[in-house]
Amino acid sequence: MKTTIETLEFPCEIKKKLKMKVSMGNLEVEFIDGHLIKFDKTNLSVQEPYKIIVNNNHYTLIALLYNDEDKIYIPSDNAIISITKYISILNTMNKMY
Repeated sequence: MKTTIETLEFPCEIKKKLKMKVSMGNLEVEFIDGHLIKFDKTNLSVQEPYKIIVNNNHYTLIALLYNDEDKIYIPSDNAIISITKYISILNTMNKMY
């Protein structure tokens, strides 16, 4: 079965919001584009979410962002949180060590 993969560019609004509200001093932030995987000759497709990977000297936090830009999924905690809560977590991470 053939597939087609489209790259979904990371939402600029989320990048801007994080860069404005998060103190990035000790944090290394990587924004990874999502993908839309279409199965040819069917009406099926799968969306790979956008990823935000944040590192400080001791911790790494991976977050997944789907189409709903107000909610972020944290796989390590199996939790869905608001963007405001996520910003708070990142600011706490920045202050650590």
